[in-house]
Amino acid sequence: MSTIPATKAAISALRLEERIERDVKAGIPEVDRISHTESEESLRSYVIREIIGRVHTDRQDQLDEQVEARKEVDIRQLFQEITHTERSVGRQLESRFATIAKDLKRSAREFAAVRADLEIFKHRNGLTREAIYRESRILHYAIIFFIVIAETALNSFFLSKGSELGLVGGFFQAFIIALVNLGLAAFAAFSLRGVFHRNPARKMLSVSLFTGVAILAAAFVLGVGHYREALELNPFVASKLAVMNLWGAPLGIHDFNAWIMVIVSAIALILLTAKFFIVDDRYPGFTAMTRRTRALRDQWAHSCTDAIDELNEVAEEARQDLAEKEKEIRSQYIAFKSSIERSEEISSHYEEDIVKAQGLLDELVRYYQSYSARMMNRRAAYFGELLRFELDTLPKLNTTGLAQHKTDLEAFDRMFADLEQAYTDAMAGINQQCETAQQKLAVLVADIERENGLGAG
Repeated sequence: MSTIPATKAAISALRLEERIERDVKAGIPEVDRISHTESEESLRSYVIREIIGRVHTDRQDQLDEQVEARKEVDIRQLFQEITHTERSVGRQLESRFATIAKDLKRSAREFAAVRADLEIFKHRNGLTREAIYRESRILHYAIIFFIVIAETALNSFFLSKGSELGLVGGFFQAFIIALVNLGLAAFAAFSLRGVFHRNPARKMLSVSLFTGVAILAAAFVLGVGHYREALELNPFVASKLAVMNLWGAPLGIHDFNAWIMVIVSAIALILLTAKFFIVDDRYPGFTAMTRRTRALRDQWAHSCTDAIDELNEVAEEARQDLAEKEKEIRSQYIAFKSSIERSEEISSHYEEDIVKAQGLLDELVRYYQSYSARMMNRRAAYFGELLRFELDTLPKLNTTGLAQHKTDLEAFDRMFADLEQAYTDAMAGINQQCETAQQKLAVLVADIERENGLGAG
């Protein structure tokens, strides 16, 4: 930033002594002259042009920078948004409420339709109770997996003797047997559940199917025992011998280890069948309908809870936005006021710069007169007063923006005084709008449940 230089620096920059020497040689300074010399007048022009001009440019740039910074202030808009917060939040809640209402109605219709299907299903099949089934499918599959692994581990020991791969080969054979048992158990449970069906034809078909699966399962289990016994006789034709012995004498197993395998496989088969059967209700199709109904019932309940959360979320976002606006207004107000004070300080400094420049000009003129007098061995000329600036000709700072912003500051002062009350009113308005929306939501949910017959759901 340019400042008023010291007298010695100005004398050096002007090469004033060289100029005086030229003037003395030319006989310009005279004792009885009645006006300032051209060199003295040039000193004034130099100070105005080179010193005051640069200082003016710098001070004006500083003022313009402050004005541009104040133009970015949007206190009026922020304050207006705060005063209109309740109306704005009301529109947001209405928009969100319309979306929520649409989603709730769709969810209620789906729930009502499935619940009606469940009631029709119960009525058609003469069911007056609720479905009995296991809620956790993970535990169900974990138990089945444990049974399969346990059966495989026990049978692999007995099948390892006749396998070329030893215990590894016995394990794979036992695992295949366990998978077959798993499939038979699933079919047995499915057919057993059909036995409880109300339709006589379907019941008879299920009885026949269950009987067939039971016979097949018993034959398979006994076949496993015959296979184990055949391994003791001839491992290479054990499969053929097992089938022949099973067909000729199903219970003709004479090896104790073979009977152990039969018992292990039979127990596993029974446990798997029981597990598949009790995991769902004994009446076929009842569990699937009930699961679907309960899933939609939970979805309906979650939709109602989520709707409340969404309304609260809109209100909370509005509160946070309101707090940010209030904070921004305070910050901008302080910055705006400080900027005006800084602009006034810049203007004051410029006036001080002019006074300092006048003092510098006086010193330069005195130095010119005294130095020229010493060179001429005469007394210095005196004109009653030294050169003065014509203030009207000096560059002035453009303070139009500052004057306008001072007027704006008065309005901002009034806004700032009302800011606390406006903030409190806006926050109360948000809370009121949120409570109103929640009351409307409660009425909407009650109407939807009444229209769709979900009051008891």
